[in-house]
Amino acid sequence: MANITRKLLAWYAKNQRTLPWRVSFNYANSGQAPDPYKIWISEIMLQQTTVSTVIPYFEKFIKKWDCVNTLSQANENDILAFWAGLGYYARARNLLKCAKDLREKFNGKIPNDKKLLLGLPGIGEYTASAIRSIAFGEREVVIDSNIERVVCRLFKIEKPIKQSKIEIKKYASQLFPEYHSGDFAQALMDFANSVCKPKKPVCKYCIISSSCLSLKHNVVETIPIKQIKKNKLLKKGYVFFAKIKPNKILLERRPSEGILGGLLGFPTSSWNIKKDLPMVPFEANWSFTNKVVIHQFTHFKLELEIAIAELENPKFDTSRYFIIDNENFDIMALPALMRKVYSKANSL
Repeated sequence: MANITRKLLAWYAKNQRTLPWRVSFNYANSGQAPDPYKIWISEIMLQQTTVSTVIPYFEKFIKKWDCVNTLSQANENDILAFWAGLGYYARARNLLKCAKDLREKFNGKIPNDKKLLLGLPGIGEYTASAIRSIAFGEREVVIDSNIERVVCRLFKIEKPIKQSKIEIKKYASQLFPEYHSGDFAQALMDFANSVCKPKKPVCKYCIISSSCLSLKHNVVETIPIKQIKKNKLLKKGYVFFAKIKPNKILLERRPSEGILGGLLGFPTSSWNIKKDLPMVPFEANWSFTNKVVIHQFTHFKLELEIAIAELENPKFDTSRYFIIDNENFDIMALPALMRKVYSKANSL
């Protein structure tokens, strides 16, 4: 095991990715420590999201909210608007709640204590371990989906990952060193990204191939075993796109609770429509287009039919609806579902 660990750390020293929240292996050896705030923000953003997607968001986020205290004073709507496109918006709300807790309970500092970290909003076992390991250099066994893949292949674990968590943790614990635990976690992540990839792993250039039981038995590409996917629940509804003459559109701030809570969007019906036509959000000459926007959420698939109306000099409840200039509107202020609606409705 120690030989595998040494090889991966040596590989990481030469091949590590340059990431804006990371301190390079060589700088770390000369005494430069990672910023716990940057590690925390990056780990929250990276949940269910790729590194390439996160990097530009992270750089803009740090420029706008550069420390715990600055973030703790942010407006939730500003955070949610910034988060549009990253998805899983509970992460954004929890970031703000966590920043406030850190300011009030820990003087704006991120604690190096597992129990305290786990008591903070939005921080679970993985994130707490990653912060302690990468930011503070503590020995923690950090396991994300990439590390799970490497461990499953290395030790030929022939069960779906969800059924192998205890076994994966057991083997991973034998690999993580007493020192450089954070470097080793990042080494495994980078190695999984460039060598032990989900599809077509590059076994030819794998520095630990001689220890890989899956390669020995010629089953690398079938491990991890895929879980049989259940068909997602299908939900249906309507979305209402109001054009305000001459070139404006109507948006709403969605209720704070529920999916896409607190975000900008277009009014929708319930997402469990059983009858032919829904209750409209307000009186207008609505045209039901039969054009549907399809969006995949984690646990269900959503189909929304677009209804369009053209209005002149409308009067609305300004606490819920507001009118914006279509020509200068930044579509990235909308979550992914509403961006699809905007693009499709504008073309009708």
